[in-house]
Amino acid sequence: MLKAKEIKIFIIEDDFVFIEILVNLLEIVSSEMSENNVLVSYKTFYSTKEASFELSQNPDIVLLDYFLIDDELKADTGTQLLHHIKEYKPDIDVVVISGQESPKVKEELLQKGAAYYLAKDQESIKKIKPLLINLINKRIDKINTLS
Repeated sequence: MLKAKEIKIFIIEDDFVFIEILVNLLEIVSSEMSENNVLVSYKTFYSTKEASFELSQNPDIVLLDYFLIDDELKADTGTQLLHHIKEYKPDIDVVVISGQESPKVKEELLQKGAAYYLAKDQESIKKIKPLLINLINKRIDKINTLS
């Protein structure tokens, strides 16, 4: 039997309700992808600092909230963490999911390396699952061409 290909996903979000939504979506995606011999694993983080320390686990995809509370309970943005992720490993796909809707911030994050930017609303939630499946399939295709 072929060894399953693993895709690691980090969820960096401080809203517990939204984490549950994302985890439920990932469980569905994981179940669907397991039929193709792909193991989708994920970890959740509530702060940028916590996630920074774990980058050595080499996630393939990061779902990143824009507004976060750091470990000292101060407001933080995902901009600095996005920069850190891209410095660490430029090919990590970062999907920013945010409740703020400034076109300027969206453009800045995309220019700094975010693969996608989604608003935290009902329409965007519907887009997350197909987007994740697309990103995972691209990763698997890349792995297959390298092997």
